[in-house]
Formats: sequence, C-alpha cells, structure tokens
Amino acid sequence: MLTRAVLVPFLAAALLGGSATAAVAVPAPPPLLQGWLVTERNPARCLTGGPIGTVLFTSPCKAGDQAQDFFQTSEGRFTANGNCVQPVGSRLRVTACTFTGDQDWWFTGTLRAGRNGRCVTEVAIDRGGVGTVRLRECSEKPNRKWRNHTPW
Repeated sequence: MLTRAVLVPFLAAALLGGSATAAVAVPAPPPLLQGWLVTERNPARCLTGGPIGTVLFTSPCKAGDQAQDFFQTSEGRFTANGNCVQPVGSRLRVTACTFTGDQDWWFTGTLRAGRNGRCVTEVAIDRGGVGTVRLRECSEKPNRKWRNHTPW
C-alpha cells in the first residue's frame, strides 16, 4: 500500500532527478597538519608564533600554548590561531590571511615557502631557550626538518 511516507520521497526524487535514498553529507578534507611542529633535531622544541606581527621562533613545547598550535589547510595556508604565516625576507611573520600565493606552504618533512621556496630552519638557540627561525636553502639537515605532533 502506498502511504505518504513512501510516496512523497519517490515523487520528489522523480521530479528533482535524484534518488529516493537519503543524502549523506560529505566531510571536508582533513587538514594536512594540525598541532605542534617540532624540530627533528629536538622533538621537545616547537615552532611558536603569536599575534599578528610576531616573527616565528622555537621554544620548549607547552601543552595549551595556542601560539604553538598550527594548522595547514588543504589549500596550503599555514595558520596559527586564525592568522596566516608569511615569509618576509628570510623571516616568517604572523600576518592576517590574504589568501595569496605568498601564504602557501608545502610540508613534506621540510616546511617550504611555496612549492619551490626556501625551508624553515632553526638557525640558533639562545641561552633562554628561544630559537631563531629563518628561511634557508632546503637540505636534509635536522635543523631544517620538522614533524607534526598532535599533543592531544
């Protein structure tokens, strides 16, 4: 027997050119990375940002420190706390997102500014434990290699 519960979905599907089965939402692609970025040389040291204008540096990883939580979208943007990371000369600076090519990053063990750009490198660590981070030519050196670590 045809009831309203059976007939209406089939008529709607016929009129709209679809099927009578329920539609399922498709999730967005996952982020390419999420959480901490730690150096291969010392996995207890995290890349660290901050508010807009901050030049990125490394420091000891601390759970709950939002300046150390990074996210890379499938479009290539590398973000920290809703802001983007952008090269400015050899430095990496937290900036407002402009969705332009200079905010695209490739992460494949090295963190590269754009597809063929230079790599994020921890060049020195001061006595207070703060590391200087700059863009340098890419290589297999441990100070140019990074790993994603999700602390939760």
